[in-house]
Amino acid sequence: MENNGKRSSFGFNVQPGLHEYNKKEPEPVIEEKTEEAKREESGEKVSELLKDATVGLVYSTRDLILRILLWYVCYPALLFSTFYMSERYLRLKFEEFTTTEALSAFITLCAGTYYAYYLLTAFINEPADPQAYDDEKPLFFQRVGWYALYMSFVLYMSNMLNLDTLQNPEIIRLFTIFYLLYISAVTVFRHFNGQVSKR
Repeated sequence: MENNGKRSSFGFNVQPGLHEYNKKEPEPVIEEKTEEAKREESGEKVSELLKDATVGLVYSTRDLILRILLWYVCYPALLFSTFYMSERYLRLKFEEFTTTEALSAFITLCAGTYYAYYLLTAFINEPADPQAYDDEKPLFFQRVGWYALYMSFVLYMSNMLNLDTLQNPEIIRLFTIFYLLYISAVTVFRHFNGQVSKR
């Protein structure tokens, strides 16, 4: 319909809202990465992976060394000293006991029982209950330190904290036998607990 040469809008003033289009920002143009940028990004990823692997290897090696030092060096030596001193006190006659020897025997018995329970049981039960082992793990070296302090006191009061004791052939022979028994027993019990927990 024409009205004086103009197009009629049937009473409606319809005009496009161009201001709405003007508000829109132009979409960013995504530039493709160059080959050099891709190589740099790939190199950074490889560097991060190598860094993580190196850090993981260092921590794993440290944990392995501390584990061997704790369970296969320090603890069996302390446990052997407990058994050796206990056997030594058992051979003494009652009238030969002095106050110092009685105190040393008491410390040996209590320390051996306490730390055998809180340390050895946690290690043996690790395959069956790893969470309990991890919970006790922060206290292991603290307890071994106190155990070593108590047994050092006992050995010192018995005049056995010296090089002559370490070089004694009889003590070396007994420790070798004890150590083999310790390794065998710990290995068997850990394996047994691991098998039981899987059932």
